[in-house]
Amino acid sequence: MTIRSSFPIIGTRSLGLLILAALVVAGMLPAFAQQSTSPSTGQGRKVTLRDQLTAGLKAKTKADLAFIDKVVVQVEQGKLPRRLVDSTFFWSRDRAVRKSPTRRLRPMVYFQPALTQQAKRIGVAL
Repeated sequence: MTIRSSFPIIGTRSLGLLILAALVVAGMLPAFAQQSTSPSTGQGRKVTLRDQLTAGLKAKTKADLAFIDKVVVQVEQGKLPRRLVDSTFFWSRDRAVRKSPTRRLRPMVYFQPALTQQAKRIGVAL
């Protein structure tokens, strides 16, 4: 099945992107995306911040887990922005791969000092 554009200048791909852009601008994309009835796009399992950090940073020691617990408490209390934690999380994972493609360094060795420094800048002690 082919969808033809009623506008001869705009192709089908461009028309789709134009509709998507209009939905984003109108603020309707989140509501539109949640209306899916397919079982494969169901709600799925939600991963907690603690689980994300523990698994994603390859935290293994008691000190690593204690630091992650402190971070989770600070985020839940609203003292530490989740956005800051997530950006530092992704940066440290990328840094571990770039610094050591053959020796798999744990991203936790980059995450802890980086997040401590970032939190200190906004007045939060970790």
